[in-house]
Amino acid sequence: MEIIILLLILLVLRPMFNSFFGNKKPQPGLSKADYWEAFELHALFDDLNKVKAILEHTDDTRIDFIAFRDKFMEELSELEGENSPDFSRVSAWFAPDADWDRLMGRRGRVLGTSVFKRADWWKRNQ
Repeated sequence: MEIIILLLILLVLRPMFNSFFGNKKPQPGLSKADYWEAFELHALFDDLNKVKAILEHTDDTRIDFIAFRDKFMEELSELEGENSPDFSRVSAWFAPDADWDRLMGRRGRVLGTSVFKRADWWKRNQ
């Protein structure tokens, strides 16, 4: 009976002892680059650069298009320089039936959806 009690005490105390005096090193978390890769930050910037290329090569003289292009270019240059970018404006522009969809129509829908999905995730999880 005493042996059983002693074994039970050892089973309970051993994890506590190991947590205080064990040689276990903590598992490293994700590096910044791994975190960005896991949550598609590089893919988001790739998509934003595709948008930039489309806007630069589209000959549209509508005032709302020119205003959007100018705002987007300014925002993209700010996002690229920030350590912790805020994608709130990008998320709003690329939301379904928002500015991007109104300006580009069906031809920009797939890219717009991709940008919105990633930007919205980053906006909500910062």
